[in-house]
Amino acid sequence: MKKGGLNCFRTFLWLLIFISAILCAMQYNHGEKTTKNIVILNSYHKGLTWTDEQTNGILNALNQYHNDLSISVEYMDWKRYPTEENINNIYTQLEYKYSNQKIDLILTTDDAALDFALKHRHAIFSDAPIVFSGVNEKDALRLLREHQKVTGVVEKVDPDQTIALALKINPKIKEVYVIYDNTESGLSTGELTIEAIRRINPEIKIKTYNDKPFNELLSDVAHAPKDSIVLITTYYSDIDHTVLGFEKTCRLISAASAVPIYHLYTFGLNNGALGGSMLNGKLQGEAAGQLAFRILQGEDIDRIPRSDFQATEYIFDYHQLQRFNISKSKLPKESTIINKPFSFFETYHDIVVTTIIIFVILVIFICILLYHLKKIHRMKEELEAKHDELTQLNKELTASDHKIKSQYLELVRTQENLMLREHQYRLLFEKMLNGFFVFKPVYNEDHKLVDIKFLNVNPSFKQQANIQIDDVIGRTWTDIFGYPSLELSIYERILETGRTERFETYYGKINAYYLVNAFKISSNQIGVIFENISEYKMAIKEIKKLNEELEQRVAIRTAELSQAMDELESFTYTVSHDLKSPLRAIDSYSRIMYEDHGKNLHSDAVDIIHNIRGICKDLISMINNLLEYSMASKKELSKEEINIKEMFISVFNELQLAYPEREVNLIIETVLPTVYADKLLLRQVIYNILSNAFKFTKNASKPRIIIGNTITSEEYIFYVKDNGIGFNMEYSKKLFGIFQRLHTSDEFEGTGIGLVTIKKIIQKHGGRAWIEGQVNVGATIYFTLPFSW
Repeated sequence: MKKGGLNCFRTFLWLLIFISAILCAMQYNHGEKTTKNIVILNSYHKGLTWTDEQTNGILNALNQYHNDLSISVEYMDWKRYPTEENINNIYTQLEYKYSNQKIDLILTTDDAALDFALKHRHAIFSDAPIVFSGVNEKDALRLLREHQKVTGVVEKVDPDQTIALALKINPKIKEVYVIYDNTESGLSTGELTIEAIRRINPEIKIKTYNDKPFNELLSDVAHAPKDSIVLITTYYSDIDHTVLGFEKTCRLISAASAVPIYHLYTFGLNNGALGGSMLNGKLQGEAAGQLAFRILQGEDIDRIPRSDFQATEYIFDYHQLQRFNISKSKLPKESTIINKPFSFFETYHDIVVTTIIIFVILVIFICILLYHLKKIHRMKEELEAKHDELTQLNKELTASDHKIKSQYLELVRTQENLMLREHQYRLLFEKMLNGFFVFKPVYNEDHKLVDIKFLNVNPSFKQQANIQIDDVIGRTWTDIFGYPSLELSIYERILETGRTERFETYYGKINAYYLVNAFKISSNQIGVIFENISEYKMAIKEIKKLNEELEQRVAIRTAELSQAMDELESFTYTVSHDLKSPLRAIDSYSRIMYEDHGKNLHSDAVDIIHNIRGICKDLISMINNLLEYSMASKKELSKEEINIKEMFISVFNELQLAYPEREVNLIIETVLPTVYADKLLLRQVIYNILSNAFKFTKNASKPRIIIGNTITSEEYIFYVKDNGIGFNMEYSKKLFGIFQRLHTSDEFEGTGIGLVTIKKIIQKHGGRAWIEGQVNVGATIYFTLPFSW
């Protein structure tokens, strides 16, 4: 026996060594796998439901089987930009990205992407094999021809089943409104649908709308007779190239239509479509992903035929069935109905049946119990005979009961102490000002800490981290913030050593500093107390920076201000005494000449006198603006707290009174803060900006002015946007020069000094000013003021 046991042990040991060697070899081979580069090329744009469904289906299929794939997803946006220029841009972009890479496989969705991949895969995609989806049989034959290394899933829309079902629901149908657009897929699907209608019932009248504007389509379906239906295939834009989108089209048609709307694609669901035999883009994508997996496993693509996978299913909208009073009995048995109201029996069918079965079993058990009760009654008589023995035993137990009671009282006292400590802990947990949370570690297969999961957080967590408590508990750090915690190594060390650690941390994405105390609660829990110290850190940095720059800035600013003051005083004196007096004299002499001799002068001479007076007034206005500009530099700032919103509204109302014939709409689209500035100078800035907006929107049919601001860590950024004449951005730098104008005074009044004054006042406050615009679209003036707490 001993020898036999030893032989068995040796056999088991050799078997264990053999299995370990195989596992090591498998792990080594797995480590040698190379990454496969895959490109998913979509014909249309991201956000289009049909494209997103196919892409998600492909990714689901690939992710289910492969972990060593590098997948790139590209979009051609062919629905919105079906132009040769778009194709050329896409070619340039993809050639730049992929021509120097080894591409192992291309997956395409819909016709445009397949056509592009076939034409350019040699130049761009390493002559890689192609798997397509979303292309019908007719277009597949046209595009593929004699191409090699291509397979895919043929898009098989099912108009026959949908039309047959519609005739079953309403046998009196005499007319079908077939709606499709003029894209490749739209025309192809539309032809298949028309052929199916003629094949099923040639007497049905067919009306198509690929050559009509959308408004005419809505008008027709709104007046459709009761013996008609609407059948939508693919409709993205109308004959006028007005882009509407699949979902919006379906919703608008359904809202206008008095008859049921049938659809061939699932993206019509929840958008007003009744339903039908609908093509599911996700199933198409998953089938294509399965073919791709076979190719990546080494199967020869030329030996894989194109798949005729049936990706359609009967789906109907309960709300639309109710709207048109269609009974579920008229639908196929395998139909799926969405938006159904809750039914207890249908939802819990298995539970109800199981409950009935359990009830029957319980009845059987009750019968058995009754039988045993009779048996127990007989046993009771036997037990009474042993009562005397139990009575004696009870006396002995009574003595033990006193001891148990004393132990119970001790246990009660201990429990009360625990409850008191629990109350104290809960009070501290809820009332402490610092944020506090408890988490458990999340490990990977190698037992390495890769994430943390929140178990509990205190009320101050919301104030410190600016996150709702309900959005945290039960979730991992990565689920909440989108990236792993920066302190995983510290938490791993705390779990290993059990020591409490205190540290500071910084999160650049939210620009916040935290002081953290972390400690081990148990082998599977860590407590963290933290406090936001961003303001303290920012104050230290600011003080240090100010101390370093203060002396240099004071010296530079003193010299600059001294020179500017001298120049401005000289300029002001020259303007006020040497320019304005002669101009006023010229204006007065011209007025006297006109008053004394105007009746005897020729009309041309009178016009010349008026022109002279007008020029004098313009020059005096320009001189006043220059004086205003110079005084803006000379004036010492007298800063105070200013409600800038009230100042904007006050100046706007003042200008509105000056232009009573204008109806300008003022929109304040953000909260405007209280700022710290010179009230008179800031009002001059706002007056000049709004005056420009009023002036340059005089030709707009519905003039509007939009005001708003954003805040950075250093400054407020205000913007004032109008929808006026605008300007070419090539000349934007000229606008901040004295007397620089982009329009003549005949077109728009002004001297060209307003923007210069704005810039000078804002710079005096330590801010910046700039302007952006687009011809016939409008202009936006930006200015900043230093941020103050």
